[in-house]
Amino acid sequence: MDIRTHLAQKRPFLFDGAMGTWYAAQPGRTGQRCELANLDHPDEIAAIHRAYLDSGCQAVKTNTFSAGADLARGEEALSHDIIRTGCAIALEAASHYDALVFADLGPIPGDLPNAGDLYRTQADWFLSAGVTHFLLETLPDDNGVAQLAAYLKAQCPDSFLLVSFAVDAAGVTRSGRQGVELLTAVSQLPGVDAVGCNCVCGPHHLLSYLRTLPALPCPVSIMPNAGYPTVLGRRTFFQGQPDYFAGQLAQLVQSGADIVGGCCGTTPEHIAAAARALAHPVEQ
Repeated sequence: MDIRTHLAQKRPFLFDGAMGTWYAAQPGRTGQRCELANLDHPDEIAAIHRAYLDSGCQAVKTNTFSAGADLARGEEALSHDIIRTGCAIALEAASHYDALVFADLGPIPGDLPNAGDLYRTQADWFLSAGVTHFLLETLPDDNGVAQLAAYLKAQCPDSFLLVSFAVDAAGVTRSGRQGVELLTAVSQLPGVDAVGCNCVCGPHHLLSYLRTLPALPCPVSIMPNAGYPTVLGRRTFFQGQPDYFAGQLAQLVQSGADIVGGCCGTTPEHIAAAARALAHPVEQ
């Protein structure tokens, strides 16, 4: 599958859903860090990828969201191992489907001046593992984004980079930045192929937010949480139902989103419902 051709044909592109919250919902995994499961329980991570692929998504994310935090703490070997094994697991799962694998990079903790270097180091590891599509997600700011974008295009001109910010219902990130300003600035960077928002909000608020955005010069991605969390003991539950989530994703596409998917609390059932809804837009 070529994502650029797909998007040029004005067809919605559907990502998978959450890895972390879905992994934590598995028996005996509450409170365990899902990225370490690449090393300790690879079969469980592979099964989650396959469940999302079976649900009809067109891309899965590597189970590597927090590897950059390990690298920032100086744990280079652990970060590399998480990325190396995460890529192998995802690529093997996706090889049986017409689907892409995206390198999943979370934000570098704090306002480190070397964020760009840390992103570039991870990019080298992903590229070496055979992954050329990148999702930089849940960002509070644009620290290091320009450096990563330039580096990727220099190392792999055909790479695809999607940059996604986490905004609250008012459109503000946890660092106090206005999402619209970040989206506008980053969408104009050479080497950035798509921009958008994920996490923090459920689909209703991100739909409302999308409708306030100005036209951007590249494809737009929206990947909401299933809803808002309820904490019972040590378990966190998201109340958003799959059919409601799917209907909201269909409305997101009708309102201008080119790429959609799920963040915290979403499951293969949410993505399967979304795939059905996006396949029959006239019925929405």
